[in-house]
Amino acid sequence: MKSPPRRGWFRTAALLSVAVLVCLGALIVNSGPLYYFDSGSYFKQGDAALSLILPAEHAEGAGAGAGGRIEDDDTVVGSRSMVYALIVAALWRLDALSGLAILHLGAVLLAAWLAARAASHHFAAPPGRAALVAVPLLAGALGALPFYIAYVMPDIFAPVLILVFAALAAMSRQMGPLEILAALALGSLAVVTHPSHLAIAGLMVPLVLLGALIQSRRRWWLPPLLVLLVFLAGVAEREVFRIAAKTVAHKEVTYTPHITARLIVDGPGYAYLEDHCPDPALATCRLYEALSWSDDPYRLTVSHIIFETSPELGSFRLLPPEDRQRVAAAQREFFFDVLAARPFDIGLAFAKNTLLQFLFYDIGMTIPTDGVMESVRNQTRMPGLEGGALAESRGWISGVMQVQSVVYAISFAAVVVLLLWPGRLPGPVRAFGVFLLLGLGVNAFVCGAVSQPADRYGARVIWLLPYAAAFLALCFHAARDAAPNLSGGSR
Repeated sequence: MKSPPRRGWFRTAALLSVAVLVCLGALIVNSGPLYYFDSGSYFKQGDAALSLILPAEHAEGAGAGAGGRIEDDDTVVGSRSMVYALIVAALWRLDALSGLAILHLGAVLLAAWLAARAASHHFAAPPGRAALVAVPLLAGALGALPFYIAYVMPDIFAPVLILVFAALAAMSRQMGPLEILAALALGSLAVVTHPSHLAIAGLMVPLVLLGALIQSRRRWWLPPLLVLLVFLAGVAEREVFRIAAKTVAHKEVTYTPHITARLIVDGPGYAYLEDHCPDPALATCRLYEALSWSDDPYRLTVSHIIFETSPELGSFRLLPPEDRQRVAAAQREFFFDVLAARPFDIGLAFAKNTLLQFLFYDIGMTIPTDGVMESVRNQTRMPGLEGGALAESRGWISGVMQVQSVVYAISFAAVVVLLLWPGRLPGPVRAFGVFLLLGLGVNAFVCGAVSQPADRYGARVIWLLPYAAAFLALCFHAARDAAPNLSGGSR
């Protein structure tokens, strides 16, 4: 017997409210946002750009110029998103930084709603849409989700992007125009919030194309076209960023040489430089020379090569500005030179780092340390800023991680079983789960192989495992008693 409409609305509202409160759990317990070293840098970057239009009292000396962190030369470092930086700076100026968590939560809810709505097209008696939104998010909240919603970093938009891509790749043929427009808008926002998201989008395009051809020849071109449009939105944002830096700040956009550092640390790049340096025509030889200024073994890590400024551990930052610019500008050419010389070694290193990234998912990097808060206070010029209740003691993290590790292991096993169970899930829903797993793999490759394996990169997306397990379980249950609607290409 059906529940009265009023009671049904109450249950829906209660379920969604519980999901919202649990997802905001880290923000509530911490009594404020969570910070990372780069949180202050996003404020500096965005505040400097806002100051061109709306000067603020604290802006003098706090910013770094329009468009990004500006070095003491004629370049702008483009490794951060101006879009996200402007959002952070605007909320910070309004003393409403906790509103960033509301934006993060809104993006997650919209992505979950789009997935639930798209999946419901493939059932004659679909599972309740509110449950299909709320229950998987509650499962995700058993993992890292609440911590990334409260995090003053753009990492939450990586799983949002993966959710959008999985929905478009698997179920866009049955989505309505408004659903597709909403997915494109959300995907475009997600892709412009960090350069790594653009790399994820670029790698997903061929995977979605292949998946579309395997699924069905009916309108096979639609899923890859939609994903390509999101990718092009990210490319357009980078081009606008470059033009704005050149016309407003009169500087060239360069990117920190993560790829160069990664190749050196993994070995193939270092061996290549040993074989070819000194060579005035090879810009990266200047970095190779700088690496010899100290014999500290910890000098050869990606983070130290790129960011460290001490004589013992620094290298890239110790170079003259013109040499830094040359090394950064040459990283693409350096990658292809090393690839041509040592393709097997690079492939092995990429595979190793991708696999390592799967094992890095600790939430510890979302909890600010004293060093993090000192950095954020210095960059924002807000001496009274504190890390919150969760930062007062870190002893609880290991216990939480033990529980989360069990949740992730069980969730992965459940996802595999549900995907392989014959004849129960509709084809597009099954494909949605597969693309979520592919998204996790692409994230691991982009962050582990191109940058460096880090817990922050893995934890930001791994909550999609319990999300996917709950989502597929609800769909599996709905399919037990009602045959899937096979019209419209659901096979």
